[in-house]
Amino acid sequence: MKTALLLAIAVTSVPSTACADPWHQQLQPFFTAHCLDCHGDSDGDGELDLSALKTELSDAEATRRWTLIHDRIANGEMPPKGQLRPKPAEVKNTLNILSDALTMAHRRQNDVVFRRLNRIEYENTVRDLFGIFVVVNQTLPQDTSTSGFDNVGEGLAVSAEAAQAYLEAADIVLDAVFGPSKKPKYIQHKTNLATQSTHDGKLFNAKQIGKMFRRTDKGLVIFQSNYCPTNLVNFARERPPAGTYRGTLQVRAIQSDKPVTLRIYGGDTIVGRREKHVVGYYDVPPEWTTIQFTDRLVEDNGTFQPKCYGTRDTRKDADTYPEPGLEIGDITIEGPLEEWPPPSRAALFGDVDPEIATLDDAKQILNRITPKAFRRPVSAEEMTPYFDLVESALAADRSFEGALRLALKAILCSPEFLFLDEPATEQISQHAIASRLSYFLWSSLPDDELLALADAGSLNDAEVLQQQVERLLKDDRSKAFTENFVGQWLDLRDINFTSPDANLYPEFDELLQISMIEETRLFFNEVLHQNLSLMNFVDSDFTFLNERLAKHYNIPGIHGHTIYRKVDLPEDSVRGGVLTQASVLKVTANGTNTSPVTRGMWVLENIMGQHVSPPPSNVGSVEPDIRGATTLREQLAKHRNVESCAACHNKIDPAGFALENFDVIGGYRDRYRTLGEGERPSFGQDPNTFAWVRYRIGRPVDATGQTPDGTAFRNIRELKQILLQDQESIARGLTEKLITYALGRRVGFSDRLVIEQIVKNIAAQNYGFRTLVHEVVQSDLLQRP
Repeated sequence: MKTALLLAIAVTSVPSTACADPWHQQLQPFFTAHCLDCHGDSDGDGELDLSALKTELSDAEATRRWTLIHDRIANGEMPPKGQLRPKPAEVKNTLNILSDALTMAHRRQNDVVFRRLNRIEYENTVRDLFGIFVVVNQTLPQDTSTSGFDNVGEGLAVSAEAAQAYLEAADIVLDAVFGPSKKPKYIQHKTNLATQSTHDGKLFNAKQIGKMFRRTDKGLVIFQSNYCPTNLVNFARERPPAGTYRGTLQVRAIQSDKPVTLRIYGGDTIVGRREKHVVGYYDVPPEWTTIQFTDRLVEDNGTFQPKCYGTRDTRKDADTYPEPGLEIGDITIEGPLEEWPPPSRAALFGDVDPEIATLDDAKQILNRITPKAFRRPVSAEEMTPYFDLVESALAADRSFEGALRLALKAILCSPEFLFLDEPATEQISQHAIASRLSYFLWSSLPDDELLALADAGSLNDAEVLQQQVERLLKDDRSKAFTENFVGQWLDLRDINFTSPDANLYPEFDELLQISMIEETRLFFNEVLHQNLSLMNFVDSDFTFLNERLAKHYNIPGIHGHTIYRKVDLPEDSVRGGVLTQASVLKVTANGTNTSPVTRGMWVLENIMGQHVSPPPSNVGSVEPDIRGATTLREQLAKHRNVESCAACHNKIDPAGFALENFDVIGGYRDRYRTLGEGERPSFGQDPNTFAWVRYRIGRPVDATGQTPDGTAFRNIRELKQILLQDQESIARGLTEKLITYALGRRVGFSDRLVIEQIVKNIAAQNYGFRTLVHEVVQSDLLQRP
């Protein structure tokens, strides 16, 4: 089994070897006549020495540079203005030679890339293969992001050390499939916070009752949004096994004519050393209400914790405290809710009784499971090693279940399972197409219908592909497309990478961050499922808000933290499109300040599809002055005095300047915040979190600028309209992102003609996003290596 996996590792590690091509020799006359005066040595402009540039196009950096040279010649940027211009025939000949070389090099590279399942795909695949829920992402090796996505084959090599991780993951999977040997203890726990113990085993005492909490004949009134010792310790003492639990709470808002928000946490809510997660937020009216939730505890001995959200805390006069709170009555927690024996066990064995089963029964089971695991038909010859494993184990007096488990473990660690099998010369197999479709839109393996269509050879039919894309998008599993594509295209996975400085941004809290992400996902889904124009990602007249995010955006009339609704934006709103959504604004800033460079590069690369070259090695980065004495704009003006910086920063900085009206958590600002000198705000506590405000009001924000062609703008609204004048670039950029994600490989030079055709096709249909998904699937890129 290890031998098979290590063989796959060796195969994926073999570098490609390109032939020595004479193409660069054919270009020498052109470069000698028009380029080498400036780019003929290491001191040339832009640190580009054409005489020393590698011509081996299997090298990624060499390919990037030659592609840049091609594009600059094609765009008329080289030779520069004022220099002797080459004849059109010379330019055409040079571009043809260079284009052919880059195209052939890219096609050769595509032939040698093996794509492994990433961690999310692995979890989803075993879930759908066996009908189980497992968490193995901490067991499997970390996935590397390439071209912005973690499902690109070039970034998914397998090291020898990873073999052990896959063996461990297979054991976790099979433990879930077969289930525990005896039925887990079922718990039906009834409690009331009024009789709840603390973590040290004592009842709430006088220091808490009457100060933090108010006892009633129904239960307990709580006011705490921050520290609140309401963990269900008594439930944890029953040592609940990992599994799904149903909770029921009797609760009502008090001292308020509006709903008060309850939040519930699950996991290790007591010690906080293990997994802890948000179960949900619930708007509770003044009338007694039953709140019911279903949640999975992924580790043994977890518990739950109810507490308030958005209330003021008290620690001294709960019995007379007049502020809003929650009265919580009886609480019932029951579970695990999973069946035993688990359905996955019955589905695996089918009509085979493991107590009297034989080798032939094992063959029947493996013949049924393996084609699904390998996502294609499996020959009798391929099955022989797995049958031999079972036979040897049975001969060694291992139980039938143990022998079957050994073969299944070998299957889960095999290259055929861990890697997407796409053998081809000109066109990949029908089953490889089925896998590309399902991993594109579900991040999981093909279902029975897709495999049946592949068996029938129907996945070359345009109408069939159209129907299957629609079916897959309507399936609940397509949530993976939204979560994984959006999470990486817009960098939402990095939302926790920085924590906003609490002194500068006391209004930031957990619910605001949850709301940020949900807005973006709902917005993306709306554009996709309604086939709206891609241009909505730049600017739109709607978004999705709950009360928490609406307050952050200063949009009135939205009530309820737990309900998100589609909202028409005012005509003069600064919001609209992903550029001004708080989630994107947070991931493009650090926890203290914003950078026009960071945000400008994000807009160019993620929205406009323009790839920004790395800065010259001899130029340092610009660090913001956190005391607010100088603005980053002033520092960047000095930075652009460096000739080698100006060309790129003239492209990068404008979008970043326009977004300076938004702080690190996406709030709109006219002036910066500072911890140095400045005016005090007009309020002492933040109205959302009630945290004390310590920051000062600093310098005014300047969001003006001009594009490289000299077009001036005053704010983000005007910049959006400028960006929308180049709809082709916006469409091309997103098309490249979508193809990269769909195919699991880098987009290269040989893809350009197909991409341009896709952009042309969707332009004729109002740039519809769902149309783009269909065009990518219908293109020959999906069907060739």
